[in-house]
Amino acid sequence: MSSNLLNLISTLAFFAVGIALLKWINRFEPQWVSRDGTRFSARMVADDADSKKWVDVRVTISESRLIIHARGRGSRFFRGRWKVSYFTDTTDLKRRHYVVVNEIDAEDRAILRVPATSKCVAALDALVE
Repeated sequence: MSSNLLNLISTLAFFAVGIALLKWINRFEPQWVSRDGTRFSARMVADDADSKKWVDVRVTISESRLIIHARGRGSRFFRGRWKVSYFTDTTDLKRRHYVVVNEIDAEDRAILRVPATSKCVAALDALVE
C-alpha cells in the first residue's frame, strides 16, 4: 500500500515539475541576432484593436528601413519594407516595442517586439525618426 502511494506521489511531483518548467521556459522569447545587430528575428502584430496574435518575422536593416521576411502563413501581411516610426514606453522591462509604418501604404502600422537586451536595439534606436 505504501509503495503505491509513494508511486502516486512521485508521479504527481514529476508532472508538477514538468508543467512548472514548461511555464518557465515559455516566459523567454527566442531571438536570433547577427553580430552587428542588423539582421534578427522578432515578433510583430498589426497595430489594430482586433490584433492579438504575435507573428514571428525575420528583419534586415537596410539603410534607413526594415526589410521584413515572412516566417509563416500569418506573417504575409508584414512582408516588405517598413520604416521605424518610434518606440513605445511600456511597463514591460524585458521587451522593447517599436511602431513601424509600411513604406508603400502609410496606413499600415504594426508593432515590432524585440528583447530589451538584444544587440539590435541600438540599430533600431538609430532608425527612430
